[in-house]
Amino acid sequence: MIKGSLTQGEAIALMVGAGGGAGIMAVPYLAERVGLVGLAFIIPIAWAASSLIHLMLAEVSFRTGEDLQIIELMRLYVLRGRMGTWLLWIVFAFLSIAFLANLAAYVSGSGEIVSNLTGMNQHVAEFVIYILSAGVVFFGLKAVGMAERYGTVLLYGCVIAICIGALRLPFQAKTGLTGSVTHWLALYGMVMYALWTFYSVPQVVKGLGEDHKGAVRAILIGLGINGLLTAIVALVAMGISKEVTKVAIIGITDQLGSWAGLTGSIFIVAAFVTSYWSVSLALADIIHERAQTPPKIAWLMATLPSLLILWVGVWQFLEWLRLAAGATAIVVALITIPMYREALRSGPVRDPVWRLGRWGSPMMIALVLLALILMVAGSIISIE
Repeated sequence: MIKGSLTQGEAIALMVGAGGGAGIMAVPYLAERVGLVGLAFIIPIAWAASSLIHLMLAEVSFRTGEDLQIIELMRLYVLRGRMGTWLLWIVFAFLSIAFLANLAAYVSGSGEIVSNLTGMNQHVAEFVIYILSAGVVFFGLKAVGMAERYGTVLLYGCVIAICIGALRLPFQAKTGLTGSVTHWLALYGMVMYALWTFYSVPQVVKGLGEDHKGAVRAILIGLGINGLLTAIVALVAMGISKEVTKVAIIGITDQLGSWAGLTGSIFIVAAFVTSYWSVSLALADIIHERAQTPPKIAWLMATLPSLLILWVGVWQFLEWLRLAAGATAIVVALITIPMYREALRSGPVRDPVWRLGRWGSPMMIALVLLALILMVAGSIISIE
């Protein structure tokens, strides 16, 4: 892939597609428990914390001067020596399993929706989704960037349609501060998850080449768009639903009618597919770098198992792996902090075009660490 192959808009869309997943539909259920003021407080904080950790990884890439994925960056700055090599392969294995579990979830969820809408056999629907998803990734970063741009337009088109339909109904969301500490932590953890586009940062940096400031803009704007999308869906669900359901579109459909259910189904499929593009592209690049496999073989290894593991009947096992996926993502993010500090000290590029500066001070790093710890807490607690 040629460096500098993405436009600014495609780089932004890559970030949006990576984070604009179906987790957005889970935010309103938790936001209902803390009220609109609580949601308005948490989203900016989550965006700021998420932005800092994403930009730390971006600066590590800038200071490295090579287009490397997260695993190889760990090799350079953190997991070195004989013991580090073994740990690196272990992290690679767990990360690959976590990625494949998420990809299988995207294919399964999309296939189920398409099957219900069309009457198509479930396995046939999953195969269609797989071809649509993996087929784009086969052609590389540029193709994914272009596809993500159209996927982003579709996501927002669905949300705008639902918003227009909701205008005729009275708005009745809670405005006061409510909920326990547990509720606030759970909402924060879910919003952070909705904004999580960590593994697409190296693709954005690679795709924009020497335009480091453009990469930073793409990261911040992409995270901002996902935060806005999250807020809009939550506002609609909290404002018009008689009961805010765990999957927000169900409660919205009860008020707006079946057309909203269809629109919401299209939104979820689009969210799954756009996430599949970003995640599988990152996994293919990671496999290519770590295992030294040809790019097309790495693509096959990154995508085909997501279909096969559904067809051999191990999906219940994958439900547990999806829990591991979230934990792995957080561990990798935590490793990014010492990796960032080491890149500042020993990175080959001593004076990159863009750097965090005071935003990467020890105080800010401590706040990022706290934000990640709270994300862990919010992800594992139960509010039932």
